[in-house]
Amino acid sequence: MNELGLVMGQDAYAHAIAEQDRELEFTLLDRQWTQLGGVLGGEYNYATGMFASALPHEGVTSMLEMGCGCGVASVIAALAGVPEVTALDINEAAVRTTELNARRHGVLDRVTAKTSDLFAALKPDESFDLIFWNSPFIEAPPEQRHESALAYHFFDPGYAMHRRFLAGAAERLTPRGRLFLGFSFAMGSAERLREVAGEAGFTVGVHRQESFSVPAQEMGDSPVYAAHADDTSQVHIDFTLLELSR
Repeated sequence: MNELGLVMGQDAYAHAIAEQDRELEFTLLDRQWTQLGGVLGGEYNYATGMFASALPHEGVTSMLEMGCGCGVASVIAALAGVPEVTALDINEAAVRTTELNARRHGVLDRVTAKTSDLFAALKPDESFDLIFWNSPFIEAPPEQRHESALAYHFFDPGYAMHRRFLAGAAERLTPRGRLFLGFSFAMGSAERLREVAGEAGFTVGVHRQESFSVPAQEMGDSPVYAAHADDTSQVHIDFTLLELSR
């Protein structure tokens, strides 16, 4: 388990819960977006925008965004010309937010949003050229339970959701389909991910990565931040778009 990631996730989750009733408008990728209460979005724009813009849309006829949140990746894909985009989230407020943003940007005819526990809401024969999940890469203890819909955006106890997702994705890709995960090596559990990916027949590779540093004292009061800082008291963070290949 990644100690730094768990503490960062706990701090971010506490902030998200404190702000969960706020409805926001935010700017990302030169567009305006709606964020309903109870949905993660605005303050995590950097990674969201990076992942959404880095996905390869050319030649894709069908895309699935798992854990759609505000639906940024789904809308960007539809605007890029993907004719059929399916957006799934276990959080009903995220599904409504995605629909609002698809309508706002004129692609509601291309984007179908559904409330779903992973792939449960799909028809048995649905498959996709591109599947993307900005995954809850912070590994929590296996016994931890999700106490709110927002918790699903941050934590995966024992990487059980990753295991279920990868097993399901293996059956939902078209023969030429590609699978991508939004991840962070600084905050996620890379070895556990490789383990569950291997069980599903995938190998893990980096498609795109961006890194930056934050002074430990700016991150919070936990001694974990100082313990993971370098000699100049900087904590190194990355956001990494992974491609999982068979």
